[in-house]
Amino acid sequence: MENRKAELIETLLPKDTNSYGNIFGGVIMSIMDKTAGVVCWRYSKKRVVTGCAQRISFHTPINVGEVIYSRATIIHVGRSSMEVEVEIEAENVMDGNKRRAASGLFTMVAMDENWKPTPVPAWQPVTEAEIEKWREVEKRRKG
Repeated sequence: MENRKAELIETLLPKDTNSYGNIFGGVIMSIMDKTAGVVCWRYSKKRVVTGCAQRISFHTPINVGEVIYSRATIIHVGRSSMEVEVEIEAENVMDGNKRRAASGLFTMVAMDENWKPTPVPAWQPVTEAEIEKWREVEKRRKG
């Protein structure tokens, strides 16, 4: 199901950096949150809000002027919530090098017109990889 995936592409400017020329972590988290929101908005066809951001890891610094690819995939669907895996890839366009820069999990909740949680379309995993991720979410939610 392609509506379970989304990608945003951005380039970041000096205003987004710390004194070392690296992009602020909060800027990266904002991009990740936006990508998670887009994929859930597309999937559910409803307004969505962030319920939780967890397991956000920064794997390598991102430098000003690099291109950022933020890719989000819905890995679990509940009654009104969707769990989303987000990966950030950074690209130095001058030399073509790409690297995994950040990753995290976001829980987004669909809301009705009164800002109350509202049901989203059901989804069941099919591939082994999808089933494994689904089970990890179920285990984490129980534990």
